[in-house]
Amino acid sequence: MKDLMTKEIDILPDRSLMPKIGQTGYSVSQAIAELVDNSIDARHESKPLVVEIEFDDSRGELLITDNGVGMDESTAAQSLKLAHSTKKNKLGEFGLGLKTAATSLGKKFQIVTKRSGSDEQYILEYDEDKWLKSGDWTKHEMKIRTGVDKQLSGTTITISHLRFNIYPNLPGNVRKDLAARFAPFVENSEVSIRVNTKWCEPQPLELKTEYHDPDGKEPFSVKLESGNIVTGWRGLLKRGSDKGDYGFRVYRRGRLILQHAKIGFNPHPEARQIIGEIHLDHIPVTHNKREFIQESPLWQELISEEGIFWNFMRDLVREARSSVRRTQIDQGILDKMEVQKDMIMKAIKKIPELKEYAFPDIKEKIRSDKNQSDEIDTVQVEQRTPTDAMPDVVSIEEESVPYNAGGRKPKKTHAKSTYYIIVDGKKFKVEHSFVDLRTEDVLKDKIVDETSGIQVFTNISFPGFANTKDHVFYGAWNIAEAIAEVMVEKNKRSFSEVIKIRDLILKKSAEITRELDEVEREKKAVERLKKEYEEKMAKIKEIERKHVEIRAKN
Repeated sequence: MKDLMTKEIDILPDRSLMPKIGQTGYSVSQAIAELVDNSIDARHESKPLVVEIEFDDSRGELLITDNGVGMDESTAAQSLKLAHSTKKNKLGEFGLGLKTAATSLGKKFQIVTKRSGSDEQYILEYDEDKWLKSGDWTKHEMKIRTGVDKQLSGTTITISHLRFNIYPNLPGNVRKDLAARFAPFVENSEVSIRVNTKWCEPQPLELKTEYHDPDGKEPFSVKLESGNIVTGWRGLLKRGSDKGDYGFRVYRRGRLILQHAKIGFNPHPEARQIIGEIHLDHIPVTHNKREFIQESPLWQELISEEGIFWNFMRDLVREARSSVRRTQIDQGILDKMEVQKDMIMKAIKKIPELKEYAFPDIKEKIRSDKNQSDEIDTVQVEQRTPTDAMPDVVSIEEESVPYNAGGRKPKKTHAKSTYYIIVDGKKFKVEHSFVDLRTEDVLKDKIVDETSGIQVFTNISFPGFANTKDHVFYGAWNIAEAIAEVMVEKNKRSFSEVIKIRDLILKKSAEITRELDEVEREKKAVERLKKEYEEKMAKIKEIERKHVEIRAKN
């Protein structure tokens, strides 16, 4: 028979645990933010909290001071106890922040704290070297100073034997980081944070007020399937970030957890204007409060592409994409489109086969040309009036347009070429523009009536439009196709003819463009030869002038 014995053992942690908890990869700003968390949790309900952070390079110290409620004797006695916390729904809920932050910043730190109404001040000290030699988890010293002004309250933490260098830009970098981390508290005047001599001020964002009046921030409150509510605001930057500095600042209980989080959309150059703020008080975070627990169902609910929040963001993503694409359509693109439209109209004028669509009263008979299957069938026209004597399918008319300089009342006008095309005996003006049709399903759309003519809209939301830099190509394609569709629709012809007419127009316009390009190249070559000739003649004249001067001197 075997006996089973039970024995109690000592599982007090090794002394090395205390310095090891600071080895969590904190940056200086992150560690200081942990200490500011404790100050915010201890703020007075009746007055704003002031936190002062001082980097003292001459003494090699870092001081964090607040005017909060301070700690009483019992709370102070527990402040160095690992994982001890009575806080609920506050920033410092894990009871690790002070210890991990302070030991990550330096080998020594001192806590001095006092409650209002008491004349006692409590002092606790930690020295890593002494602790590792003789530290005792059950007998750590706490000093009590009496006779202190009863009206004073707050806590000061002094950290020395620093593990980092105080370089010149460090205070500024920490100030900027804390301004972002605690922006909700600072903006609401609940907390003021000073680093050395300057106060933390959240960086103002340049937002598109045309997206949402008056400040560009669109507040939202989205209820998820779990019943939890996500609040915040969203908007668009006037200028998107090329460095990835876009997306949401994500807060939990007023404290920044994630910076530039791409939640509700995928990272993409066309989304780089999206900016905003999300408050997720219901989602758990890791003990160091640097990230949300990724495996949490509450987190997964938020980031799911099939979820409510992702669907809520679709309209803003579309607006951001449209905004970026609109900026790509600059005046240079519009000027090229005018040239391309000119080529298309010239091409239509040179295609005799299209006259049957312009003048339907022509008696015609079709003779198929089997060797030209990619073009419209050759048309044999039998009529009283020869085809060449009929009006052109396209006409170009000059219109006077007011010239507006600098927003002043126009005093002059300039001529603008307006294109008209004859279809089914009626004259239509042809216009083109790049627009957001609010859908990814179509490349273009058109409006046709006898008053406004044929208005062709190239859809900048079409996925293919974003995947090419040749936006003029899409515009030209759509103009040709829209004209082909109108010709077929007005003449009640088979829709299969649209592709043939479109391709015929594009082919002819390309030929004209090549011809013009060749002429332009020849023109430039002539100009280059002329310039070379003039330069040589100038050199000859200079030589002759110097020769005359030399002869005159002799």
